[in-house]
Amino acid sequence: MTDRATWLDYLSERDSRASARRAVAWDAYTELAAGALLVLTVLFLLIGLSPMSQDDGQSAGGSAMRQIVLLGLAGLASPLILLRFNRALAILARSWAMLLVFGALAATAAWSAYPDVTIRRFIVYVILLIIALAIASVLDSPRKYLGPVMIAFTVTLLIDYAVTVALPGRAFTPIGLAALHASKNTAGMVAQMMSIVFAAAVVAERRPFRFWGLVLLTFMALAFLALTLSKTSLGITALAVFGVIPVFVLARQNKVIALLVAVGLVAIVGLIVFMTGALQLTGPDWAELTTGDPTLTERDQIWRASVLHISAHPMLGYGFGAQWSMLPIYHPLWYYAGFWTGNEENLNILRQSHNGYLDIMIHGGVFLATFVAIFVINTFWEIGTAMGKRSRDRWDIAGSAMFAAFFVSVLFSNMLESTLFFPEGLLGQFLVLFVLAHHSWQITATEGARRRR
Repeated sequence: MTDRATWLDYLSERDSRASARRAVAWDAYTELAAGALLVLTVLFLLIGLSPMSQDDGQSAGGSAMRQIVLLGLAGLASPLILLRFNRALAILARSWAMLLVFGALAATAAWSAYPDVTIRRFIVYVILLIIALAIASVLDSPRKYLGPVMIAFTVTLLIDYAVTVALPGRAFTPIGLAALHASKNTAGMVAQMMSIVFAAAVVAERRPFRFWGLVLLTFMALAFLALTLSKTSLGITALAVFGVIPVFVLARQNKVIALLVAVGLVAIVGLIVFMTGALQLTGPDWAELTTGDPTLTERDQIWRASVLHISAHPMLGYGFGAQWSMLPIYHPLWYYAGFWTGNEENLNILRQSHNGYLDIMIHGGVFLATFVAIFVINTFWEIGTAMGKRSRDRWDIAGSAMFAAFFVSVLFSNMLESTLFFPEGLLGQFLVLFVLAHHSWQITATEGARRRR
């Protein structure tokens, strides 16, 4: 206070400090609420309401309890959106490509074979979008966001190991470890996400205890993944953890490396095209070279039948989510020859094409595939933009590296398991969460750069 200050000036200064303290406290409470919502959402998506059950949520009627829980989470999310309304609008504006896909999914109800199923499946995605938007609006940096995600992943991983040790007869299936999850493929996807997130966080963390804790969790997740015997997830995770994340971090720090990465990718694509033409390699040939199984565990039969099914309605498809959950009324592969024909038990295990790109065509034909392609291109543009930024914040680098690795892993996984914009597709559900989060992080990074100028 100056010599001329009055008691009114003192009161004004005191009120300002008190108001600032209340604002900080309110922000802390809001972040705590968003973090708790994120933990609950991740645990719900990873474990569900019936751990160790074979129910994958794909029945036509859906699960009433799942719907109630999702609505409850959306109810918790709504006030957070109102509190961060301007940030939520900014995130939505930046998420225009995903919103185009959502619009296309909704439009398929107009010609869906089962419009009521399409609408219910779409509503689930809308609810997930609301939850993701609320969390991203509050937890607007990787440092804030990845902490709750890792808490939920750690809890799930520890329970998975506990179940494996305590109930090995139920945790192990004849084809691999399922632990808490519906199948060994689902368990593989869970471990895939855990490994990517933990490995990315290792890049940012410098406190010794936490650093080595994250290293341990990364190896525990990789070990769990190996026990699932999910070759697809194991190969993709190795690519993401030991390839994409280190390359992204190095490329972000050095423009020469970034240029070499781009040239290397072009060279790899060119080499594949050249070998395919020069050696006359077919899809089964490449499958045998990379996996040792030209049929990819009989997926080739399903893919041939799915292509025939698509050919009947190639432009618009059959409606989002209206194909794979209608037994005993209907099944998309009912009339095509394969190991499933004449046996409803075999048909019942086919709840997807085991190729998400074929399923996008089944759901919405060329119409939906066009908007999905726009979304994929836009997301790679966002990743490239993030790679080109210069930041000393290790968490900012780790968050973008995690998102890049996760997105690449989803695209590869979608070749053998339907998950990209597929009803109840686990990786696809997390993609909605992480896309909105990444947009929010980039908005924060841009705002910080402007303030530093």
